[in-house]
Amino acid sequence: MRRRQKTAGFVMAEALVALAIAAMTLALLTGASWGLRLASERRAAAVETSAADWLAARRALVGWASGVTAASVEETDARFIGTSTTARMVVEPVGSGRTPAFVGELRVEAISDSTYALIAARHFGQIDARVASDDPQETEVVRANEPIRILYLLPRDGASVGDTWRYETGSGGDDGLPAAIAIEVGDARMLTARIFATVSTSCLAALGPGGLEDDRCDLR
Repeated sequence: MRRRQKTAGFVMAEALVALAIAAMTLALLTGASWGLRLASERRAAAVETSAADWLAARRALVGWASGVTAASVEETDARFIGTSTTARMVVEPVGSGRTPAFVGELRVEAISDSTYALIAARHFGQIDARVASDDPQETEVVRANEPIRILYLLPRDGASVGDTWRYETGSGGDDGLPAAIAIEVGDARMLTARIFATVSTSCLAALGPGGLEDDRCDLR
């Protein structure tokens, strides 16, 4: 009789422990906060851009910026034009074995309310940045869960001296080529590329060495 009472007591205790563990597990699996946190972590991981993606974006940006030039300040709007969501530039071949000149485009697209993508496109056969082709060769290079914007380093407005970052290039008539172009995600500057061309090569060819000191050959 005593052995039967002890056995029944142990069975009851084990059953209570098992029920307690099951209840805790069910609460974790069905709890609203746990489920929302897991879904949020999955969404964040889905839009996280890897270092390799940013490296590809940097290579495209730096490579294109190194091939940007113009004939004069007045003609820079046909060679480079940009807003906070789209930048187009005529990319001249640099070195041997490069493709002919084309229009390179960086474009920001909203994938959803909280997902943004930076698209890189090449418009072959185009030599005017104001015109895009109907069938560009394009690819998505980076994706982020904060707004992506494109910036340009241009002279300050008015009589102020020096350059400042702006979200559009304007008409290009007075400012000339930007000194640099950058990519911003949220409030963070992620990429910056210099535009090295400061003097028009065609102007130098026409004026000779004296063109280096002639304002007519300046590109900014």
